[in-house]
Amino acid sequence: MDNHFDVIVLGTGLIESITAAALSKAGFKVAHIDPNPYYGADQASLSLDELVQWVNHRKEHDRSVTHYGEVPPHARQYSVSLGPSVIPSIGPFISSLIASGVSRYGSFKLLGRVVIYDGGMLKDVPQSKDDIFQSKAMSLLEKRRVTRFLMFAAGDFENNKELHGQENSPLLDFLHRIFLLSEATARAITYALGYCYFIAEKTLPALHRIRAYLKASGRYGPSSFLVGYYGGSGEIAQGFCRAAAVRGGVYILGRSVTSISSVDPAEPENPVLTSDLPRFTIEVDDFPDRLHCRCLISSTSLLPGHLSTLADVIRPSISSYGSPRPFAVARCIAVVDGPITLPWDIEDSGTSEVSDSSLLVFPPGSLHGGSAISAVHVMTAGPGTMSAPSGKGILYISMPLLTNSVHSAEILLRPYLTAVLLLFPAEQQQQKTLICSTFYMQELNSCTASTSDPLVGLLAVPSSSPHITQGVDEAAIVAEATFRKAAYSLNREIKEMNQESEQTVFWPVLAEMEEGEGNDMHW
Repeated sequence: MDNHFDVIVLGTGLIESITAAALSKAGFKVAHIDPNPYYGADQASLSLDELVQWVNHRKEHDRSVTHYGEVPPHARQYSVSLGPSVIPSIGPFISSLIASGVSRYGSFKLLGRVVIYDGGMLKDVPQSKDDIFQSKAMSLLEKRRVTRFLMFAAGDFENNKELHGQENSPLLDFLHRIFLLSEATARAITYALGYCYFIAEKTLPALHRIRAYLKASGRYGPSSFLVGYYGGSGEIAQGFCRAAAVRGGVYILGRSVTSISSVDPAEPENPVLTSDLPRFTIEVDDFPDRLHCRCLISSTSLLPGHLSTLADVIRPSISSYGSPRPFAVARCIAVVDGPITLPWDIEDSGTSEVSDSSLLVFPPGSLHGGSAISAVHVMTAGPGTMSAPSGKGILYISMPLLTNSVHSAEILLRPYLTAVLLLFPAEQQQQKTLICSTFYMQELNSCTASTSDPLVGLLAVPSSSPHITQGVDEAAIVAEATFRKAAYSLNREIKEMNQESEQTVFWPVLAEMEEGEGNDMHW
């Protein structure tokens, strides 16, 4: 194997996988390495037996991880996600899926119901103007106020007098004071339309998210969001890796990087660093050859300490979408014996199609024994997305944490798991027995920005945002920024050798793609 590459990418998370695919398609020679035997890193999609192996490995250095229950028969028919999320129907991520051709490698469906937990009951969150006026849970006056707010949020609100001076106030307060919405309606908009994670999130970023999601509604159907088959994000990350491999990318999985060394152009033996001299040399465990590259892109979690402060850290440039970045996320994966279809609110029954892919939101303070600070999200999955065999279901529960918690993920999330199972009618509760459950804490790695000039060609990408609705869009934006910095660095070296170089396009049009084929989505 030729061991000289233009770019080596460490980690197969969503950001790194999109970047590797874009660089491969742009004609650069790419090697992609991950110490895990699977694709996707913290967003991986695993079968249940792979999940148990992952848990046992995590327990070696994190005793807070807990797992209950036995692996059921046909464990490989399950695809569980370590970082579940939904995909906005309009946004940077869906654009990358289509432009890259990776959408042809997967299948997608519309997210079903979005439901909020209110006073011990579930209430459907209207997804359109028609849903608002069909709802029996709101008075006519409240419907008019909600419609007025949605028209405001869908338009150019930045210079609107109603927003003036309110940009940094909590969205919940803004909805009360400016639009006179009731507590229940304001909470539904804040946590199940703006998808705020915390009680004091600012109005302006939340309004930008709401506007984006309102525009996304109707592109593929009534919902603003899609969900991927076979576990979602991990399967999509693997699709981008496949696209890179088709264009010549080399993949090394299940091998740890044991050493990374950089070439210092200031050293006497390297007075001039030219494009034919690699900047980085990498040694891989149980791999015969050293690998060399001119550009190294790494997840912050895989970058050694001596290089972490010398890297050019790529940060998301979407402050308009910004929620406070959590320190960690407490997560639970629960496999249930029985199909998961959330019960209907009697007053609103019949407004949506039945789906086993739904999103349930617990606002802060809505559950006794739960968090008073963080919203908690429960995603459901089942046979409808090929995530579980017939008659089975999966619950994904997540709680973002602003600071390090003294409590384990199980202590934080057990009340929510119990509450969800109790939501089903008594006759169904007998059938909704837990097959197995896993509780774990996902810490979000950060990287300190270099206090001096970073090493040329050394790029670090942060952990993907865990935000359930905007995380994939952030991943696409960071990936494009990483791609552009890498391509600029490599192309600059070509120019210095007096060779022709053109502006590198993020997703060049594929020669084999017929006109209009890039708009296809598999359903």
